[in-house]
Amino acid sequence: MSEVAETTTTAQLEEIVRSQQSGELQNIQAAYRLDGKNYLKWSQLVRTVLKGKWKISHLMGTGPKLGDPPFEAWDEEDSMIIVWLWNSMTPEISDTCMFLATAKDIWDAIQQTYSQARDAAQVYEVKVKTIAAKQGSKTVTEYANQLKALWQELDHYRVIKTKCPEDAAILKDFIEQDRVYDFLVGLNPEFDQVRIQILGKQEVPRVNEVVALIRGEESQRSVMLEPQTLDGSTIVAKNRIFRTRRE
Repeated sequence: MSEVAETTTTAQLEEIVRSQQSGELQNIQAAYRLDGKNYLKWSQLVRTVLKGKWKISHLMGTGPKLGDPPFEAWDEEDSMIIVWLWNSMTPEISDTCMFLATAKDIWDAIQQTYSQARDAAQVYEVKVKTIAAKQGSKTVTEYANQLKALWQELDHYRVIKTKCPEDAAILKDFIEQDRVYDFLVGLNPEFDQVRIQILGKQEVPRVNEVVALIRGEESQRSVMLEPQTLDGSTIVAKNRIFRTRRE
């Protein structure tokens, strides 16, 4: 066996040992199980969990080959990943994967069935939600987080390729400015004054800066609107005045 082959085999064996020592995979909470409509979040969660357990090779098809010394142990581990994937789906979806041979086969089949990364209808749906987003009864932080989640989803579905770094930087600035406008449009009327100040700047700040400014205004308003509490001496003095007037 060559030195390269020995090194590769040793590395694979060490990976499997680490995987076995990392403990059992935890079941995904029901709210994040694949139901056919949440593939984006589900796939991100699955990748993150498996990567954290040194098991991502089961989705990449980069494990040892049949006949290699570590294959048997890796194959047993793959069966564990298969069961975990079944448990991360609704029964209706897991039933369609019962007879697939490897975790990668399941991963690829689910991706082909439920991934809509370039689906125009999906982009449209996210854009509609973004336009309709309003602060309403939410705090500034809650409202900003709602929009950020929608923007991240949109970035996943709509990948725009540029020809050079300069174009990429210009596009990034344009998208950032557009999202500042999205955020400002949905704010409640009490932030009109600070909104005017932001729009009056020679250069529109970045989203996180704008959110921080609005949160600061929200905090100041909250402090100003809090009922002023009276200390003990003030209450005693007022009571004395009240009794004197009655007498």
